[in-house]
Amino acid sequence: MGRRLWMGVAVLSTALAGCRAVGPGIMPDLPAPSAPKPPPELTAIPTGSLEPDLKSLPKVDPRTTELAVIAPVPSGYLGLTAEACRLEAASRTTLSVLLVSENDVPLSTESTPTSQTAGSLIGQVRVLVAEEARNRAAAHALEQFYQLADAEGRAELVRSSLPVLDQLRTTVRKARVDGLRVPLEPGELDRQRGSLIALIGQADLAARLLDLDLKRRLGVSGKSGERLHPVGPFPVTAEPVNTDAAIQVALERRADLRMLRAVYLGLTPETLPTARDVIRHAAEAGGLIGPGGVIPTPPVRTLVAKFATRNTPDGPDPAVVAEIMVRRQQLFDLITEHERQVADQVRAAAITQDAQTQQVGLARWRAEQLLAKAVDGKGQGPLVELPAILEAYRARAEVIAAVMTWQQARVKLLAAQGLLAEPAK
Repeated sequence: MGRRLWMGVAVLSTALAGCRAVGPGIMPDLPAPSAPKPPPELTAIPTGSLEPDLKSLPKVDPRTTELAVIAPVPSGYLGLTAEACRLEAASRTTLSVLLVSENDVPLSTESTPTSQTAGSLIGQVRVLVAEEARNRAAAHALEQFYQLADAEGRAELVRSSLPVLDQLRTTVRKARVDGLRVPLEPGELDRQRGSLIALIGQADLAARLLDLDLKRRLGVSGKSGERLHPVGPFPVTAEPVNTDAAIQVALERRADLRMLRAVYLGLTPETLPTARDVIRHAAEAGGLIGPGGVIPTPPVRTLVAKFATRNTPDGPDPAVVAEIMVRRQQLFDLITEHERQVADQVRAAAITQDAQTQQVGLARWRAEQLLAKAVDGKGQGPLVELPAILEAYRARAEVIAAVMTWQQARVKLLAAQGLLAEPAK
């Protein structure tokens, strides 16, 4: 945009200056360009092992390491619902705020009906681009919200399973000391403890990074020692997506499509600069403007915009009329292509959500089976009870992962329909 503005200033300056020739010697002598930097000289060597020396690495013994060292407990938690996350992220996206405030700038007192017509369309385009920006910001924040819920939820279950594993380790060792034959190896249980602690550490790292980025999106201070904590419920619907109905909603509601239609219907000699900018942005984005593509930035009023509406004594400039016909066809083709892209985005999101619904159902079945096994194992001794309880914990963690993945698929569907920018219900 800046480059175009400066080019406009240059055109206007040239027009004002007339055809005055530039005399020799006005421009200073410029130094010759230097040659590009040569490539570095690298020495050819034989291939060798990249395995580090174990003795040179830090060592953590999972048998004695405190969990707080691997995953420090935060000072507290801040409850966050999905709806609050959506609303805050949508309302705080910088592009949306800038575009809405730009519409508050009054037109010049010397504005003409021509400039008012162009300004009205630009204002409408700004509103729709701002809506799409809010839709996208809400989608990104909600995806992180459910990723955080996944990390926190599974980490909590793994933490709860650790004392059970420790009890099993103690039981097995005692049985070995007493001379009893048990099917479990103490060393294998120690390695399982190491895997659980590593899993908790990875989940805690993911949660901290998600918490940091999500706080920024929601306007919460990053210095806060308290961590955002997703609050449910997290319902999952079993009904398959009505794809045709979902596509119809998207074609009617997507702000980027409505913006293209507005430019198409409002195309006049006065609005040609806006049409040019929208077409250019779409070309740069490969035709994709909405989620996953570039959001076009509405043009500002340049010093040379008035030349787009030049007239001849006999009426509109034939070149302007011809350009309008070209731009109208370009916008029509762009709308047609973008409608297909939007429909395919909805189809892909619907397929993903339906497939994930099956994964949730399978995870539930496994969890119910293993929970029942844990109940049946009660009273049969710790060597039977404790392994069954550990299996049930793992199955419950898989349920959380499946549910939160389903929720993220649902977010993608709503974003493809352009529904995440809606105000509070």
